[in-house]
Amino acid sequence: MKARKIILACILLVLTACGMAETEVPMSLEPNINPPNQQVDDFFAEFVSEDTPGGAVIVIQNGKILHQAAYGLANLEEDIPLTTDHIFHLASVGKQMTALGILMLVEEGNLNLDDPVGNYVPEVTHFGEDFTLRHLLHHTSGLPDYDGNVMDALYARSDTPTNEDLVAVLSEMTELPSTPGDYFEYSNPGYDLLAVVIERVSGETFPQFMQSRIFDPAGMSHTFSLPNDKRRADPLVAMSYTGESGTPEAYPYDNLDNLYGSGSIYSTTADMALYDEALYTGKFVSQATLNEAFQPAILNDGSTEPYGFGWELEEWNGESYVAHSGAWLGFNSDYVRFPGRHLSVIVLLNRDYDYPDDPRIALKIAEFFLR
Repeated sequence: MKARKIILACILLVLTACGMAETEVPMSLEPNINPPNQQVDDFFAEFVSEDTPGGAVIVIQNGKILHQAAYGLANLEEDIPLTTDHIFHLASVGKQMTALGILMLVEEGNLNLDDPVGNYVPEVTHFGEDFTLRHLLHHTSGLPDYDGNVMDALYARSDTPTNEDLVAVLSEMTELPSTPGDYFEYSNPGYDLLAVVIERVSGETFPQFMQSRIFDPAGMSHTFSLPNDKRRADPLVAMSYTGESGTPEAYPYDNLDNLYGSGSIYSTTADMALYDEALYTGKFVSQATLNEAFQPAILNDGSTEPYGFGWELEEWNGESYVAHSGAWLGFNSDYVRFPGRHLSVIVLLNRDYDYPDDPRIALKIAEFFLR
C-alpha cells in the first residue's frame, strides 16, 4: 500500500509539471480500499452495534475460509460479546439434515422415497398409499402446517408436546386437507413426521441419529439436536432476542421445543462449514443420492415447485444455487450454497428484528465474493 501511494504521488508530480495539477487521478489507479471482507464488516455495521444482539458469518470456498467474523452481543444482560465459537439455533436450516438422514437410510436399502409413510409409521396408514416420504420431503404431502386445529390437539395432549404426541394427533385425523402431490404447502409437521420415520427405522432417537451419523462423522463438535442438556449447560449457547431494536426481549425457550425434525438443531458457523464441505466428499451419501435433494417437486398436474429435500432451488444472475433460511425463538439463519463455484455463506443471527433480508441476507454477502 505504501509503494502504491508513492507511485500515485509521482504521477501527480508529473501531471503538475505538465500543467495538469487539477486533473483527477484516473479511477483505475486508485487503491482498492473496499475488498469483500471489509464489505461484509461494513454490511453488518449497518444494523449491528457493539451493544445489540447480532450474529456470526462464515464464507467458504473450496474448503477454505474466506471470511469469518461475529458481531454484537451474545447476551445483553451479561454484556457478553458474540464470537465465532458461539452456538445458534439453526431453525428450519435443520430440515436438510433430516432429509439427509432419510437419504442415508434410502442408500442403505432401508427405505424407498416413494414408499407410503404408513409402511414405517402405521398410525398414519389411513392417509393412503400416495402419502409418501417423497411428498413429505417436498412439502407436497397434503399435511398442513401447525395450524389452529393441529395446535389445539397437540396442546390438549401436553403443554410441551413431542413427536409421539404429533403421531397420536395425526392418527386421529380422518383425512388430509388436500390430495398428496396437488400443492406445495410448507409443512413443519411433515418434517417432524420424517424424524419419527428415522427413529422407527434406525432404532435410535432422532438426536442420537443426528449425532452418530452426521455431527460426529463431520467433526461438528459443537452441534446438537434438542432435547439436549447442552442447551442450558454450555456457556457458548447464545441468547436469542425478539421484539424491536429499542426493547429487545430474551426468548430462551418455547413450548414446542420438544418437537424435532422440522428444526431443532444448534450449531456454529465453523461446524456448518465442516458440514458444507462434507456434502462434497461423499461422507454422508454418494453424490448421486445427494443430487435427489436438489431436484424440484413435481406436482400431479406436471408443474414443478423449486423446492428439493430441505433446499430451496434458486438462481442468481442465471446461476443456480441452493439455500434455506430459518427462524425460531429469536434466532434467524440463512445458508446459501453455490455448488458450481464450491462457495457457501452461512449467517446465524441471535435476533429476529431489524436485519436486511431482501434479497436474503446470505445472498447479499455472497454477492461481495461473486463479483
